[in-house]
Amino acid sequence: MIKNIIYLAFSLVCICSCTLNIPPADQYSDPDAISDVKSARSLLTSAYMLYPHYEFELSVLADDFCQTSLIGYNVDLKNLYLWREDKITQIAETMWLNYYNTIANCDILLERMSNVITSNATEEAEKQAIYAEARTLRAMCYFSLLRLFAPSYDTNPDADGIILKSQAGLEFPPRTSIRKCVEFIRNELDEVSGIDNTPTANGWLSRNAVTYMLAELELYAGNYLQAAAYAEEILKHASEDMYRNNIKLWSEENFEGRIFAFFHSGSYYNDIQYKEKEGDYFGINPDLVFHDNDNRKDFTLYNYSIDGEERVLFGKYNKNNKEGIKNIYINTMRYAGAVFIAAESYSRISDKEEMALKLINSYLQACGAETLPASLKREKLTNEILKEKKKEFLGEGVNYFDHKRIHTAQLERKELWGKGTVSVIYSNDFRWTFPIPRSEYRYNENVSQNEGWSNIVKK
Repeated sequence: MIKNIIYLAFSLVCICSCTLNIPPADQYSDPDAISDVKSARSLLTSAYMLYPHYEFELSVLADDFCQTSLIGYNVDLKNLYLWREDKITQIAETMWLNYYNTIANCDILLERMSNVITSNATEEAEKQAIYAEARTLRAMCYFSLLRLFAPSYDTNPDADGIILKSQAGLEFPPRTSIRKCVEFIRNELDEVSGIDNTPTANGWLSRNAVTYMLAELELYAGNYLQAAAYAEEILKHASEDMYRNNIKLWSEENFEGRIFAFFHSGSYYNDIQYKEKEGDYFGINPDLVFHDNDNRKDFTLYNYSIDGEERVLFGKYNKNNKEGIKNIYINTMRYAGAVFIAAESYSRISDKEEMALKLINSYLQACGAETLPASLKREKLTNEILKEKKKEFLGEGVNYFDHKRIHTAQLERKELWGKGTVSVIYSNDFRWTFPIPRSEYRYNENVSQNEGWSNIVKK
């Protein structure tokens, strides 16, 4: 039985053909292998492990970093930083495959949940929790795919989004519109939002995580009042002590300031480093300046000597790697994120600016950072909130999605150590929307390619 579950859990990783060309689940294992909450939780754990992490790559594509003098030793990373089409095409292929593999694992588990037998109230509650987490994890995958492989929502919500699967197995459907994809993800989350799932460990998706995802989804869709309402619901559980002690986010211990973090047992964020003693391929973008008393500075920035000069490198996971501290958790949702969702949302509503300022300044004050002046209104206030958010989530892959969503006027590709500009990526550049991989549309005649990629990604 255990052998069957393990085989079922990890066989999807090895699929190399069309992402949605996945054979039925019963080809992998005995359908009756998932029959109790223990075996169901084991398969769900494998789905968590399959979830791909591209936080570093997305930070390279955004403006979190600048190139260092070591970048010449890694042409692939240099090409990614410069937004070369072939490199984006390559990474898009693995992203598409890995997210859909995780979805397939969730589908298999959800289709078998009806076979899970419980004998008491505790087991029934655990069964409901597993069901809720599997649907939430699946929604996370779809949301990431949508933000990567579809244009931003406000440009045309009826444009092609992504492929929504209806079952585990062979499917060749067309892409669903962005609007309907958002509705699908919203429905996935709404249907499990009432399940009372409150795990004590950071590594499981809780009811609070569902609310956080709903807040992110509504922000993405431009439903600012609803996004703020969800974020405010989350913040009922927050305290200023979490912000003052936010260095714990990068420790090995469980921390109440996290809403959700992937548990991680292998190496993480090592790709930024050239060699342990020599330094990294990327340093911090010098345009991102922290106030001297800002407690986020201590774990975000890492001073390091390269070429005989003191340089500012990326801290957080990278700092942990250099100092021999394990990166057990990959932070994905935290209460600070809810602050920024609510503050940005309020700043975009004409009679809510004071609420936005109150929220963001309360957070910044708790962090020891400079607060925003009360004179800021609407667009200027929004821009200042987003500047602070950029510093908050530096190196975590969040800023790329914000740039795409708000149509940043231009994204500079900087020279070594941020001295000068190599090139500029404009908000209407087709490369913001990743190409549908060849492995998909080669076999699926119903799928369309994104604008600008037809002559680059050939069948």
